[in-house]
Amino acid sequence: MAEFKLGRIRFVWKDAWVTGTSYYRDDVVRFGGRVYICVTGHTASANFFTDFDVNPSKWNLVSDGQSWKDDWAISTSYIINDIVKYGANLYICKTVHTSNSSATAGLEADIANWDLFGAGLEWKSNWTKLT
Repeated sequence: MAEFKLGRIRFVWKDAWVTGTSYYRDDVVRFGGRVYICVTGHTASANFFTDFDVNPSKWNLVSDGQSWKDDWAISTSYIINDIVKYGANLYICKTVHTSNSSATAGLEADIANWDLFGAGLEWKSNWTKLT
């Protein structure tokens, strides 16, 4: 049977990933709804995905998840797995992007960046007959 020496595990929780921070091997951060562990010491670039997408990656995904962002908003940065409410529906982001700047165009103008996460009904008010 394998022997595990727990005293050698030294993960260090750093909370939210921050641009310009020095990270060391075994540092653990959250970015959006996901948790990552640093595999190579480095100073964080201006964009998390610059460090994550390089070969080899400086981060390994530890835990997948989503992040609730409330109502969809104009000119807002969204990352993969952000969830927003738009009308009666919930949408989950599938690409990193900044939403369009037109409230009248709405989420529909950026629909290629979203998948429907949950369809719903929106309460408008009590029904009344026309008089």
